[in-house]
Amino acid sequence: MLSGQPAEVEEKKTDMFAAIMIVLTFVLVLAFAVQPLFVSKGAAIASDKVKLETLEIRKLSLYEQIKELELEFDMGNVSSDDYQRNRIELKREVSMVLEQLNSISSE
Repeated sequence: MLSGQPAEVEEKKTDMFAAIMIVLTFVLVLAFAVQPLFVSKGAAIASDKVKLETLEIRKLSLYEQIKELELEFDMGNVSSDDYQRNRIELKREVSMVLEQLNSISSE
């Protein structure tokens, strides 16, 4: 009987080790499968932040272009027709940028 008991104990240790390895493998596979769900959210947040920064820079650039256009018009370097046409175009672009900023901010 003594020789049978160590074999049973050894078998139980082997079964426990196998069970632990199966559980660890399952957890690792599950973590690997679920990881993209969490990474993509972080990437989307980072992407939105970059878009916001880019749009803010574009907005400031357009405002600066409008100021420069007004200055050039006041100095007489730009005709009235060109001034009106370019001002309307720049204001339309600013409006589009502001709409994009608002849509990203509201998400």
